[in-house]
Amino acid sequence: MTSKFLTLRSVYPWFIALLLLSTGCSTKKNTFTRRTYHNVTAHYNAYWNGNESLKEGIAELAKSARDNYTSVLPVYNYGTQSNSQAINPNMDRAIEKASKVIQKHSMYFDKKEHVKWVIQSYMLIGKANFYKQDYNAARRAFEYVSKQYSEDPVKTEAELWTGRCQKQLKQYDKAIVTYDAIKSENKELELPWIVRKDLPLAYADMYIAQGNYSQAAKFLEKAIPLNRNARLRTRIYFILAQIYQLEKKDVRSGEYFTKVIKGSASFEMAFNARINLARVYNANSSDKKMIVKELEKMLKDIKNKDFQDQIYYALADIAFKDKNDTLGVRYLRNSVATSVSNDYQKSISALRLADIYFKRPDYGQAQAYYDSTIMFLPKDFPDYENIYNKTDILTRLVGYLQTVHVQDSLQNLAAMPEAERNKIIDAAIAEFIRKEEEAKRKAEEEQLAMMAGAGLQGRQIVDQTQGMASIGGGGWYFYNPSAISMGFSEFVRKWGRRRLEDNWRLSNKRQTTIEEVVEDTEGNPSDTTNGGKGGGKGDDLKSRDTYLKNLPFTPAKIESSNVMIADGLFNAGMIFLEELFDKPKAIQTFTQLINRFPQDTNVLQASYHLYRAYRDQGDSTNMNLYKNKIIDGFPDSDYAKILKDPNYKLELEAALNRVRTLYEETYVAFERGQYRTAIIYCKDALANYDDETLMPRFAYLKAVSRGKTESLDTMKVELAQLIEKYPKSDVVPIARKLLGQEAQTVAVAGDAKSDTTMAVAKPVDFSMYKFNPTASHFYALVVDGTAVNVYGAKVRITDFNTRDYSVENLQVNSVLLDNNRQMITVSSFAELDKALRYFEGIKGDQYIFSGMREGTYEQFLISSENYPVFFKEKNTKAYLEFFSKNYFKK
Repeated sequence: MTSKFLTLRSVYPWFIALLLLSTGCSTKKNTFTRRTYHNVTAHYNAYWNGNESLKEGIAELAKSARDNYTSVLPVYNYGTQSNSQAINPNMDRAIEKASKVIQKHSMYFDKKEHVKWVIQSYMLIGKANFYKQDYNAARRAFEYVSKQYSEDPVKTEAELWTGRCQKQLKQYDKAIVTYDAIKSENKELELPWIVRKDLPLAYADMYIAQGNYSQAAKFLEKAIPLNRNARLRTRIYFILAQIYQLEKKDVRSGEYFTKVIKGSASFEMAFNARINLARVYNANSSDKKMIVKELEKMLKDIKNKDFQDQIYYALADIAFKDKNDTLGVRYLRNSVATSVSNDYQKSISALRLADIYFKRPDYGQAQAYYDSTIMFLPKDFPDYENIYNKTDILTRLVGYLQTVHVQDSLQNLAAMPEAERNKIIDAAIAEFIRKEEEAKRKAEEEQLAMMAGAGLQGRQIVDQTQGMASIGGGGWYFYNPSAISMGFSEFVRKWGRRRLEDNWRLSNKRQTTIEEVVEDTEGNPSDTTNGGKGGGKGDDLKSRDTYLKNLPFTPAKIESSNVMIADGLFNAGMIFLEELFDKPKAIQTFTQLINRFPQDTNVLQASYHLYRAYRDQGDSTNMNLYKNKIIDGFPDSDYAKILKDPNYKLELEAALNRVRTLYEETYVAFERGQYRTAIIYCKDALANYDDETLMPRFAYLKAVSRGKTESLDTMKVELAQLIEKYPKSDVVPIARKLLGQEAQTVAVAGDAKSDTTMAVAKPVDFSMYKFNPTASHFYALVVDGTAVNVYGAKVRITDFNTRDYSVENLQVNSVLLDNNRQMITVSSFAELDKALRYFEGIKGDQYIFSGMREGTYEQFLISSENYPVFFKEKNTKAYLEFFSKNYFKK
């Protein structure tokens, strides 16, 4: 009897399990056993795995997302698009698992979901899309939860997440309405705890994004007692300290920075708290010596080597507060020089220096530091466009002034007695040799130091027959931190700090310093790979002949040098006057031009600009001086006529407007193939007007039109006359091209549109395309089929989609565009923001593009409406211009 009872007892649990399994699988009936089965199965199977995948992705995001401590931190750092791209597989897996829960376990009866984990799965889908930065998809999921399950406590959490989506989409007004609704519809103490503690943080995060820091501070103060997480509280302290620092509340700021240092801060956050604690130093009440001593101690700490730029920046702040501008500038220069990995800090240190030099004004130093700023400054930085334009202006100015300086130096060197000249050249050669030997010595020392460091680790073996063995006994290079570190050090030693971009080898695409003039002409002396012969031109920088051959010894060379100086002075004067609005510098430069080269062709214009500058300064004596010089010296010029008769300027402007209108009509006729009409208009313009810019273009259109209607010989004669009459016109290179390609002249003349468009600087026509952000979009990759393996490219794109976009169900196809080009498409994206995120993710993917040479492919997004138009036109240049103007507007 006992054994029988034991047998039944052991079988009973299995019987219950079998009963649950047999009756619980269906979701058609609302019974206790079925509810229990589906709640348990959903929770501990698909939902559990999906939620774990979500948490893993969030943890990876926390590791990769970098905080920018030079601006007020957001409460939550969701990372960049590339950061979110990296966790797409985790989030897609979470969505996939959550979808399975909803499909297999939902029991919705009497307007109520009886499986709790189905509701949580909808929340999981929303959160996964949120961290993918697909905020519209996330918002739709959260709005569905809040409406469909309005009686469930999860409703307010879903509304909170809806507000976060709206904030990320910059829909701040909607976010405020959403957050306010949560507060108004519920008593604060009745809110779910997760909503109660996160709502003030959500408000604060939104106000920080808007730059409304005072409002953000109120909510952050309220959030502190509600949040027990030590790291989150420390982050709140840091943000509050930053806000009070901006509001000049240095005492309160210092208190919070002190709390950060004592709290659970990362090394980087604690370091920045110490730095900022020094920056809120009060010149009247704080112990300056103690603060400076602490910062100098931090400079000496080897752990802070990568942060020296920030320490110097803090020291500069203290110096400027003490009105010690000289010391402040020195610290800022050190900040720029010691910046190793923090591009943002390098850029703001350089920008601050550039602004200081610009105000002095020291345009040469300002240009150098603005140039460094632009190299590393993010494009979303406030006032980026003005900084970029200022850099461009100063770069052109410095270029002209360098030309003047270099040509003057070369003329002075040529005019010296031979012995004195040779002495200077020999000194330059000796300096070159010294630098060459020093560079070799440093390279050898660094190589030995790297080998010694590797030897101390006991993990690096150099074999001359097999190269460098892998560190740590094997493994791929990019999985090995030591190998990467050594490789990075070697790269920086050879190339310096470079931004990841096209033509990265060119460290400075704008500036050429005065000291580099001879080097750039004859070769780069720092490149010793040619045995001291410079940069590949075969010139030996250890030979006098290299330096002598370009000196202006002959009258013709002196005259050519003088023209360069005069043009440089005139162009520099124009920049001073019209772009920098520095009239004293403009006056100085134009005066120098007139005094040195009174017969130069620019003297008339320079005199008129001097007249204007003195007039604006109220200097009637000098104004009348240059007015009389123009009238007496250039009586037939337009400037003289304007000065004698103010109404003449109005007549001149009217004539200019007439010739511009005529030019537009001429070009339209040419474009429509009305060549005889174009010829008539051109003859009229050439006979009655003398605009130096438009006349060469009329002549060009006339020549090509005659080539079309008469003969190629006629066109060639007219083009030759154009080149002779207008040698400096921008049309001349196009004319020379036509004359130099006689074998292809028929084709060019028959379809002269492309070259003519270049010559007349007409914009590319993309009016056939329409921008519709609501249309579905494709990703398109146009490749040169003769240079790219199309099948291989499609396979790599498919792999990319499987890895990062597995839930999107994207299709990869290809079509022949013309004889050589093929177009690979990825379809389709119902929402533009999804398409843009995909484009940002794929456009620089090394796996896809590593085997394609630059110039063999072009990529863009295209709507379903524009696709047939593009396929008909096949003009990638026109579409790419349309794409850049419409899809990346700020």
